[in-house]
Amino acid sequence: MAPKRSTRQRIGWALVILGLALLAVWTFRLGQTVLSLRDHWVEARSWTQAPTEVNPAEACQLVQDAHADVASLHRQAGGLAQVGPAVGWLPVIGGDLRAAPHLLTVGVNISEAGAILCRVAEPVLPPPSSGSPSVADISQTDVIRQLDDHRPELEQAETAVARALSAWEQVDTQALSPPLREKAPLLDEALPLLQRALSMATVAPDLLGADEPRTYLVLALNEDEIRPGGGFISGVGEVRISAGDVVSMTFRDSYAVDDFTQPYPPAPQPMQQYMGIDLLVFRDSNWSPDFPTAARQAMELYRPGYPVSVDGVIALDQRAVQGLVTAVGPVRTEQAEGPITGETVLGYMHEAWAPGDEAKNQEWWQQRKSFMGSIAESVWQHVQSGDVDWVALARTTLRLLGRKHLLVYVPDPTVEEVLAEQGWDGALRPGSGDFLAVVDASLGYNKASAKVRQDIRYQVDLRRTPPQASLTLIYTHTSGAEVACHPEAQYAATYEGMMDRCYWNYLRVYRPAGCELEESGHIRIPGEALWSGKPDPGVFRQHAVEEAPCLVWGVMSLIPPGTSQTRQMVWTLPPDVVHWQGDEGRYTLRIQKQPGKPIHPLTVRVLLPEDAALVHGETEPPAVGDVEVMYRTDLDQDLTFDLHFRRRP
Repeated sequence: MAPKRSTRQRIGWALVILGLALLAVWTFRLGQTVLSLRDHWVEARSWTQAPTEVNPAEACQLVQDAHADVASLHRQAGGLAQVGPAVGWLPVIGGDLRAAPHLLTVGVNISEAGAILCRVAEPVLPPPSSGSPSVADISQTDVIRQLDDHRPELEQAETAVARALSAWEQVDTQALSPPLREKAPLLDEALPLLQRALSMATVAPDLLGADEPRTYLVLALNEDEIRPGGGFISGVGEVRISAGDVVSMTFRDSYAVDDFTQPYPPAPQPMQQYMGIDLLVFRDSNWSPDFPTAARQAMELYRPGYPVSVDGVIALDQRAVQGLVTAVGPVRTEQAEGPITGETVLGYMHEAWAPGDEAKNQEWWQQRKSFMGSIAESVWQHVQSGDVDWVALARTTLRLLGRKHLLVYVPDPTVEEVLAEQGWDGALRPGSGDFLAVVDASLGYNKASAKVRQDIRYQVDLRRTPPQASLTLIYTHTSGAEVACHPEAQYAATYEGMMDRCYWNYLRVYRPAGCELEESGHIRIPGEALWSGKPDPGVFRQHAVEEAPCLVWGVMSLIPPGTSQTRQMVWTLPPDVVHWQGDEGRYTLRIQKQPGKPIHPLTVRVLLPEDAALVHGETEPPAVGDVEVMYRTDLDQDLTFDLHFRRRP
């Protein structure tokens, strides 16, 4: 019997030794992978100090090597990472261990997306031995062709980033160790940015004329004279693009494209009543806050005196111009004495717009918007030269799209889908829950809206059956000018003088279908302050909405300089605005920002249903009580508030 035990012991020890050897090999390989990843991280960090000196091909090689290491780490340590949550109680590193499976998923998918992008870009990148060439040395035509030929790979990269973003959202960043927690803001910003950039890359060939030239209308909006679609259409550009190159670019005053030998539709009723305008012409075509609707209207009313086929509409306001000039660096025009920067461009445009009474002749009228074309051409020359910070330009463009200072409409199903998914099309989307959109329209032939501040306060009482909502809007005219509120269409000697006037505002409030207005105050406007000469009762009226399944109430307001005006409304909401499944309830509120509007304060207060307690809100509230949830924030983009609650036992 002894020999048998001895044999079993030898076999047992052999297995132990083999296991230890395998563990040693595994540990050695794992250590090698970790050290290699550390070296890649150190090298990448060094490049951030001088990004313009980085050779793109070398950067791609680093990304591909890092992806190989991360994928190897995932294979070798993925199983070990799964036990991390079980030891998450450990001090300091417990949060890292709990997050390990998600962090590995983030790393694998980000590096996979980067490796895919490098493979797509490799044919148009210079070899590593060529030093650090300018981006201008890379043909735009070749770049567009590469994007067009490799759309499936780009979509694969976008899917990988979506997986990374989903995994990152499951990480409790506050529980991470300090070294990892410090890097969390970078991923918070980078992942959505990368996802949006890839979305744009998939449609860029279509937008930039890869298959055939494209012609776009570029609407120059002046948000100082706010309109539902962003601002008064001050000027219009006709830009033709082929394979990424601008073939032609022509800008003109928005008044110059009218052709009254052709029929025009009637102007919206508020324009007829409060501005004395009978026909809807091109410069007023963005009456709808739904940009696709407004863009189609602009395309229909664009009549420059010669046949033209338009493939899409791009609208940008003064804030967009300021942001783009800041991103590309100082620009020069023939009209300006020195360089124009992001800090000076608004002043330059305002000065060019209103040079003084002595210059207001026919020649000035015809040339008063010529600066728009000069700025656009100078910005484009900077982009073509490659002498720009591409990351800053991309970040600025995406921010302007998100905040609706830049709007895009292209009637192509693929492009429309991407723009809609990212919320860049400026469409009116009520959604399936509660909805609010406050839309202003300056109807006073001036720029007074530039000096009017707005405060939105919205309260929902879910204790009532049906639920009840109340809205308080506070408008404050910050100008200190003393002027009489008489309607006039007259230029001032300075741009500032156009701001220091009374604010005639047609206010519209968009709500979900099924709401019933219960209370609304009225503020009377005297007849001498209106074009018709007849007093207006200042009461809300319901209008038809064709763009989306919702209701809209509208009212005319008049706010003199140095005054404040408060509007209040109360209405009942549809009963199904709260969705119940057993004892689990959910309330979702979508608030849309009007295009062109500056950032303004927003307060949302939700009174929870009787005997219900908040489980969680996807948008974390700053204040949670036993019976209410309150948000105090700024409305600088579309916002969604999603509350989940449960009936108390």
